[in-house]
Parts: sequence; C-alpha cells; structure tokens
Amino acid sequence: MSFRLVLVLLLAAAVSATPAFAQSSYYFPAAQQFDAKVPSPQQFLGYDIGSQYTRHDQLVAYFNELARVSERVTVEVIGQSYEHRPLLLVTITSPRNHARRAQILAQRQAQVDPAQSAPGADAPAVVWLGYSVHGNETSSAEAALLTAYYLAANQDAETARWLDEAVVVIDPAQNPDGRDRAANWHNAWGSRPPSADPADKEHVEPFPSGRVNHYFTDLNRDWLALAQADSWPKVAQFHRWYPNIQIDFHEMGKDSTYYFEPSPKSMESPLLPKSSYAANHWLARFHAQALDALGSLYYTGENFDNFSPIYGSTYPDFHGGVGVTVEQASSRGLVQESVNGPLHFNFTIRNQVATGLASVRGAVEDRVRLLALQKDFFRSALTQAAAYPVRDWVFGDAADPTLTHRLLAVLLQHRIQVHALARDVEVDGKRFQAGSAYVVPARQPQFRLAHAIFEFTPPVKGDVFYSGTSYAVAAAYGL
Repeated sequence: MSFRLVLVLLLAAAVSATPAFAQSSYYFPAAQQFDAKVPSPQQFLGYDIGSQYTRHDQLVAYFNELARVSERVTVEVIGQSYEHRPLLLVTITSPRNHARRAQILAQRQAQVDPAQSAPGADAPAVVWLGYSVHGNETSSAEAALLTAYYLAANQDAETARWLDEAVVVIDPAQNPDGRDRAANWHNAWGSRPPSADPADKEHVEPFPSGRVNHYFTDLNRDWLALAQADSWPKVAQFHRWYPNIQIDFHEMGKDSTYYFEPSPKSMESPLLPKSSYAANHWLARFHAQALDALGSLYYTGENFDNFSPIYGSTYPDFHGGVGVTVEQASSRGLVQESVNGPLHFNFTIRNQVATGLASVRGAVEDRVRLLALQKDFFRSALTQAAAYPVRDWVFGDAADPTLTHRLLAVLLQHRIQVHALARDVEVDGKRFQAGSAYVVPARQPQFRLAHAIFEFTPPVKGDVFYSGTSYAVAAAYGL
C-alpha cells in the first residue's frame, strides 16, 4: 500500500470521526465519557444534528436503537397519529428502577391518593419531557434525540445518580404529523449554503404549517378537552406516571431569546395553591444556571399564562406537579437573521438540550420537596372542595345520550370520579333522569380539574394575558 493511499485513508478516518466529536463537545461541553456501544444521533443517522431536519421515522428508529443497546432505555408505542405514525413514550432510568417499574408505578398512584401515606425514601421523582406538540417548533424533537443519548450513554457519577433517583419519561413527538409536514418543508426548500434571509422560502412555511395536527388542531390546547385522538394515549400515560416536573418545549419568534417560567403573578390560577407556583422558582434556578454556562440570553416572569389546564405546561400544575413552558427563539430553518444576529438551528437545539438536562438535575436535587408538594396538593384539594359551595355537578340529557357519553368519557380519561344518578332530580328548572344522567362530586381529589371543566375560572387580578383565562369544557356540551 502506497504512502499516499495510507495518508488518504487516515485523513478520511479523521474527517469521519470529527463530526461526532465536535457535536458532543458543542452540545455537551462538560461531558467526559460516553458509552461507546451507544451510538450518538449523528452516528446513527449519518448527519450532524442541526444540519437538516429529522423525520419522524428517523426519530423512531433512533429511539428503538437506544432501547436495543442500552439497559437504561425502554420504548413503548402508546398509540398512532391520524396519519398512522407511531406515538412513542421513552422511559430512561437506572436498570434497578426498570426492574421495579411496577412498584414505582404503584407509588405514583399512591402519591395522588390523599388516603395513602407518602412513598418511602427510595421513591424516585418523575420528569416528563414533552417535545414537538407544535410540529414546526422544530428544535425540540432534535433536542429529544440528544437528551436521550446523553442520559443513555453518559458515564459520569452525576448522571448515574440522576437515573437512580429519577425516572425520565420522554414524549419525543407529540404531533408527528405536523412534525413531518414541517421537516419535509425545511428539507425540501433549504439551500446549501443556507440562506439567512427571512424572506427565503425555507423560512416562510405556508398554510396549514406544521404547527397543527392532521385535523389542523392545536394540540397544545387539547389537554383538557381531549378533542383529538392524538391526545388520548398521552393523557392516559400521564395518569400512570403523574410527573413531578413536566417540561413542554416550544419555540417563539426569531427576535426573542429564551423563556422559562415562572410566569407573572397575574397569570396564576386562584384555584391552585401558592406552593405550586412557588415551585417554578425552585426549578428556574437550574434553568438559569444551565443557560448561564452556555452564555445564552434568556428571560422569565414576563408572559405566558398559567390559568387553565389546557396546556402541557399547566395540566401538571393541576396534578401537584411543576409544569413549565420553555420557549426558544426559532430559526425556522438552518439559519435566519434576527435582531440578535444570525440565529442558527444547532444553537436553538443546544439551548433546549441544556434546559431539559437541567430539569432532571433540578428534580433530583429537589426530589423530597417535589414529592411532598404533590402529596400535599391532593390533600389540600379535599379541604378546598369541602369549603366550596357546590356539592355536586349533575349532567346528562336523555334526548342526547351520545353527547352525554362523550362528556362522561372525557371525565373518565381525566380520572375524575363520576357516579350514575340514582334518582330523578330537578336543578334550576332542568330535570335529570336516573339512567341518563351522572353526578360528579366536588369533594374528590380531582376537585380542581373538575372545577376547570364545569365552572369558569375565578376572577383574577391583573391585566396581563397571553391566550385565555378559562376553557370550561361544560359549555361546549351545552351544560
């Protein structure tokens, strides 16, 4: 073999090895050693994360590979989207926790039952990381790949502690149909080299865009109404795990920086205890530390609402968890000019990775306090319900059993206690008949969520609003 050929082969090997090394150092600057048997996303997919958009089938393939090679990872197919893409739930924790999964799930159910005692000292916290509910907020699903890789492959003592003391549940693509619509657009119209011009076609995604699902519905407003089948398996899994921390990853306009909660006090629901919102401040310090370490700009406490459990960041608040919206300024392409200079896709991904890992760190550091917060939340719900002037809500229409059963199904999906009406009653001039009507007692652990369905939000103070203050579901059923 000639010297020239040897030199060419050595150079080729060096070049092929460089992206993986460079990617790890960019996304994980403090990491020391990764398990060599666990492929990085770029090694498995064949391109640098952030250099193009990863399709949903590629996401699925990578997570299945992680589950195949790592004893820390399991993957479940929990349902299908309307366009028949699999909905995944990825669980990452220590092998010991995987082995006692049934015990941990039983602990989670006991945790939200006021009649049962708090779990033992070995109970892990649960962190739920939800990505791509808006399919064209594209940094988040890419971040899901890297976050899962870090947790599966990192060999340091801190990560081992995280996985011993926490279970990380990842929903990598809540809206895979919208995700693929956006990924295909950006991959089709992105140029090489990329154009940073905001008017370039890559950055101007047409209707219906990848934000919405197959039926053009915003799934981030569907946690309470459950109007879309895409939402059903996700909510069912939520009620298996009852996360202590749930992060919903989003993007906003290119000229912003990075947002994480707490939100303004004027956007807090009077239904929830102040301790629930105070917990946002505990977690915020970990997000701030992570972004400070990268030198990334951010802000907090200025916008986005916390009134109603319609969002992935508010539904957990109504279950004793800490729900958080994080918002990254969006490049909407590989690079786009912004008021802060060129905004690169890989930069947006890196910030999302940093806050995801910081959330796991915060859950472990505040594990005991988070578990106590959740236990107290459901106990205080009974106290609050006992003081509420309404004792029961009654619904049902003998002339429209389909509508009645649809509302009943929604209540049961939310694990709200419902009983068949035992005898005919008349309320405010309307007659409800046994056999076609149901009773929802106010005095139950899910009082606050039931209130959100049957009543409008109590009056709030302040004049700063993001979206809406109330999404009472009962009105949609003519009640």
